[in-house]
Amino acid sequence: MWLLVLLVAPSLALQTLEPPPPAPASRQTPVERWLPVRLNQFMASDTRTFQMRFYYNGEFAGNNIVIFVGGEWAISPGWTTGGLGYEMAEELGAGLFYTEHRYYGRTRPFENTEVDNLKFLTIDQGLADLAQFIQYVKSDDFEEGRYKNGKVVLVGCSYAGTMATWMRLVYPHLVDAAFSDSGPLHAQEDFPEYLEVINTAIKEQGSEACLSSIEEAIKEVVDLLAEPTGPAQVSEMFKTCTTIQPTPLDMATFFWYGITETFAYLVQYATPGDIPKACAVITDPAVSSPVQRLANWITSQPWTQPCIESRYTQVLADHRNTSFDSDDAVMRLWTYQTCVEFGWYQTTTSDNQPFLSAVPLEYFHQMCKDFFSASFDEENLRRGIRRTNLMFGGLTHMPDRVISVAGGHDPWSPMGPNASHGHSKSPVIVVPGVSHCRAVQATGTSNTTELEAAKQAVLNFMYENVVGPLPPVAAAATGVGAELVLLVTLLAVLV
Repeated sequence: MWLLVLLVAPSLALQTLEPPPPAPASRQTPVERWLPVRLNQFMASDTRTFQMRFYYNGEFAGNNIVIFVGGEWAISPGWTTGGLGYEMAEELGAGLFYTEHRYYGRTRPFENTEVDNLKFLTIDQGLADLAQFIQYVKSDDFEEGRYKNGKVVLVGCSYAGTMATWMRLVYPHLVDAAFSDSGPLHAQEDFPEYLEVINTAIKEQGSEACLSSIEEAIKEVVDLLAEPTGPAQVSEMFKTCTTIQPTPLDMATFFWYGITETFAYLVQYATPGDIPKACAVITDPAVSSPVQRLANWITSQPWTQPCIESRYTQVLADHRNTSFDSDDAVMRLWTYQTCVEFGWYQTTTSDNQPFLSAVPLEYFHQMCKDFFSASFDEENLRRGIRRTNLMFGGLTHMPDRVISVAGGHDPWSPMGPNASHGHSKSPVIVVPGVSHCRAVQATGTSNTTELEAAKQAVLNFMYENVVGPLPPVAAAATGVGAELVLLVTLLAVLV
């Protein structure tokens, strides 16, 4: 049962990366600022505060507000100098802000991440922080009330996209419109669909032969690890930090930490050509062994450098470290949120994936207990998930004035909306073959015409909801794009 801690760390860590900042388009240097926000947003008698970090670029400032919402990562100024949010600020005549989520980055309510200090790390508190931030920006205390009568637009991707959608749901009097790119909305304990999408993406962008080679290689690795000399052989091939010990925990730690995470990174953040390039190595006819072909690709990836950790005790120690400055601090924080609110455990309970069946749901249950305490059990998890879906509606209710974009090959897409969930006031665009958080990047950088059309549709939606009807010339110029977006959506429903 202790196996879970080692197996899940890589998969969950994938959710903690800031979207790669776009190339700067602004000549203005954003300003880093801080705002004291309430520690407990839901108890008026609790007057404790902490400093929330944000960036501000007033290059296009009229009286409207665009907020690029920070998720479970440390923010950087790049998203206030480029990207779709930056273009949106220009079109809407808006000041552009980038907020940092409580507990992440430099926004630290406490001195460390001990369990007792994490009770204020919830989606409700994070949304309330944004509400307090909006009130502040629209007050006389910020630039003498410049934005007092402006409209507010939120932009977010991944978990931050979730937050953007739910801000419009919970605080419609503060948020006028929102854009979510790749934001999951349905909390779910068991999430085998994640690996199913990886399976599909490798098959469709790579090849059936690539998928078969991966499965064959993994079966052979498992067999090798069961032989007396196998661990040393596998350790040498995959360049582990130390020789894999022939125990179930250490062997499974290597298998998932070294292999599954690497494929998750490949698919979740894929750009055109990435998966075929990987498959070219994995199916290289010059190398006869499928295990060696797999090892050749795994060990060439930047996230497996300088070596693959296979020691259970080391990984457990790393994720019990309560320092905000530890290497695994962000992973510890995000795991906490999954254990109390979301689930989203990427199990191998489906047969439609090439990684065997080594991680049942029970392992993830044990992770929550091992990272935090025995009270973080299955019942606590399920209560939290039920509450999240009750409070925010999951996929049963899409708030108006929200536009969502999902990638057809984004492993997180099964937990987010698709075209069947959208309506005229809350459209959902599904772009085939696209990975995670691609629509939040700048226009003109898209790899497909469908993705470019989706970005333009987002800009048009925001303009119409904040300023008013598109000018006739602009509307005519984007007509083809709008038709293409509709086609993309219909194709996504049919597939």
